[in-house]
Order: sequence, then C-alpha cells, then structure tokens
Amino acid sequence: MTLNHAKVDPYSPAEGYYECRDCDARFSGSGITTCEECGSDAVFNISVSRE
Repeated sequence: MTLNHAKVDPYSPAEGYYECRDCDARFSGSGITTCEECGSDAVFNISVSRE
C-alpha cells in the first residue's frame, strides 16, 4: 500500500519544493528565486518540514 504513496508525496529533506504563484508551476531544487516556466519572481518554498 505504501508503494504508491511515494509518487503522491514528493517530500525530500535534501531539496526544497517550490511553487510559482503566477503560473502554478511546481519544481524542486535549492535556492530557486525565479520560475523556470514563466520567469516570475513570485516563487515560494512550499516544503513542509517533518520532525
């Protein structure tokens, strides 16, 4: 049952998960400040720490 869960939950403690507020694109990486899709600077880290 947990095999499919990994595809749904992209959390990774090593990388941030970012979302562009202008075009709703999502991507992972570290230190991202501009959207890879539209070039907007309205990018926010949406990763949730799990402690």
